[in-house]
Amino acid sequence: MFNLGTSSLLAGQHDCKKEREPPKRPTPVTFPSLTPPEPSLEHLPPEWSEGSSSGIPACFRALKKPSDVNRDVLALLNVSFRPQCDFETLFSSVSKDMESYLPPKSWLEITEMPANETGPSTASSSKLLSNGRKPPDERDFYMRARELFFKNEDAFGVLSRKIDAPSKTPIRLAHFRKFWECLDNMAYYWDASLDEYLPPKREGDSVCDESNLASAPNTNPDEPENIEADRQNLHTDEPRKKAKTGDEGSSKALPVHIREDNGATSSAPTTPVTSSKSLPARTAPPNVPSSMQAELPSDKELDLSNGSYRGYRIGNGAEMPEQYRLECVRAFLEPIAWAFGVTFAPHRRPPVVCLQDVRFPVRMSAAGWRGPTDRMKARQGWLEGPIIGVQCRSETNFNARKGSQEAQGILDVARELGGLLLLAQERAREGKTEKRAGEGKWWTTKPRWGGGPGGEVGEAAGPSDDPKAKTDDKPMRDQRGGLRRRPNPVETWKTLRPSNPLWDPRVTYEAIGKDLNQEWDEVFMISSLNHHISILKLRVHPLYMQYLAEGVLPHAQPDNSWSSPTFHRTRWYDLFNVDDRTEAMRGIWGIMAYLMRPREKGDVVMKEG
Repeated sequence: MFNLGTSSLLAGQHDCKKEREPPKRPTPVTFPSLTPPEPSLEHLPPEWSEGSSSGIPACFRALKKPSDVNRDVLALLNVSFRPQCDFETLFSSVSKDMESYLPPKSWLEITEMPANETGPSTASSSKLLSNGRKPPDERDFYMRARELFFKNEDAFGVLSRKIDAPSKTPIRLAHFRKFWECLDNMAYYWDASLDEYLPPKREGDSVCDESNLASAPNTNPDEPENIEADRQNLHTDEPRKKAKTGDEGSSKALPVHIREDNGATSSAPTTPVTSSKSLPARTAPPNVPSSMQAELPSDKELDLSNGSYRGYRIGNGAEMPEQYRLECVRAFLEPIAWAFGVTFAPHRRPPVVCLQDVRFPVRMSAAGWRGPTDRMKARQGWLEGPIIGVQCRSETNFNARKGSQEAQGILDVARELGGLLLLAQERAREGKTEKRAGEGKWWTTKPRWGGGPGGEVGEAAGPSDDPKAKTDDKPMRDQRGGLRRRPNPVETWKTLRPSNPLWDPRVTYEAIGKDLNQEWDEVFMISSLNHHISILKLRVHPLYMQYLAEGVLPHAQPDNSWSSPTFHRTRWYDLFNVDDRTEAMRGIWGIMAYLMRPREKGDVVMKEG
């Protein structure tokens, strides 16, 4: 899934000025909207204590398809949702100490520094990270962040080895080079700023060239007489300017250029296309006001499916391979995480949330892990954590139907909650051993057979229970290189053992970054939709995780605050936007610095009540 070495680079393979078959219309950039249910804070939800026929496991056991996830499921989890916030608010919700790990906004004011500077340097801290490494400073932040300030067109030009101006100094991509490669692949599906749909040519029409363009009369009195300027605009490297419609500061419309009989081009009525808020290299077409939707021509009136297309896209966002989004998000996170000794890797066991006797599968694209200090364990692939999770989703049809907006928002939030609960359960495994399903039960320890002719599995010679002795002529080699006999089907059938383990045997589960003076754990996850990311945080109590896994309610508690985890999220950050991606790096840098901080000597592990 995350094999970055085999990804195909599309940079320079498609000429945006050459006519080709038109792709589908751009996919609107939409996000799920949700009015969350009110949690029960004063009393426990009544479904939690009504018996084995109800409760969280019974609710999830009854789910047969994604559309079955409704408001009742979210209400049963009893989660307190908070509105979108910035990083300062997100960090202050954890502790005041965490705010000191968030880099100041002055670190992003690096455009004033000379290009040949190596970056500012600060006094090295005497405290090491939890993995024994030296913590990165402002210089390390600058060396990475300056690559995110490059314009999209400049970075894409480096990848395709195309420099527009001869005197322009080529930029250098180092830490985020893989990110720019993956972002360029995403731009071939999401960047609609250069879209130009051309209608099909009529029979007898000649191909428009420079000669007939120069001699063509100007049939539009509103246009200037300088046809030579129009001819030069057809060959310029700069994108065409968009016609402004609607509100000046909120929305624009994407012009569709149609070629006329005289060879010139004119702007046809605009079509409603939704894209990102702003692209630094190519101006994105924002939303068209709803009041203008009726005045715009429909696809049937403006049928350009048989015509040609000039632009950047080769498809729309819904057609983009999901791997491109996964690779782009991971390539954005890895240069930040590597500064703290954190690596991202997918789970080697199926990610499932344990709800008593229910194993509910969830989506988890990757997770951040800390490498062990023991070199032998590091070579064997051991990991420690998890520290942070990554969840990428390919859904793009939010708000497609007015009646399903609420259902789509509930389903998407349920997927995010599933990933956060998975990380919380894995972090809560610190210092514990796995108890496999059926371990110690009689059906996994006591041999049994109900009798009957033919033996236990039909291998007996007569009515006796003794199976035939069969020899295997094909021995197997064990890990030490020796030979061992392959067990026959009868021996395999007679083997009694519990179910397969869910815990990864080469992972040291640890709540890295948890404040040992508090019982609550802060779980972080990166959520990705379209070409955006959002940082999620779930504040959860160990008694809540114990109830999910074992169904045991505490006997005496001063209040019921433990029964309602708190869900925070930031706004959606556009990876195509310079300000958004640099601000996202600042927040993720602060989260990594806080989670990888060393444990204080005075920290004491709080015992569960």
